[in-house]
Amino acid sequence: TFQHEGMEFLYMLEGEVTYRHGSNLYPMKPGDSLFFDADAPHGPEVLTQLPMRYLSIICYPQSSAG
Repeated sequence: TFQHEGMEFLYMLEGEVTYRHGSNLYPMKPGDSLFFDADAPHGPEVLTQLPMRYLSIICYPQSSAG
């Protein structure tokens, strides 16, 4: 599992997976997407159909150093 600051967007390209975010499970197939707070534990839980590929875009918080 992964856990980090920021927001994350996933877009499923190939294969099928059950993706975990916190205590929630999401079945995903090509064309599905998720947008979530990455502070919660998250990651692939069950690899249903391989090969599996997804696009992950992470937006980290901007530092307020001045």
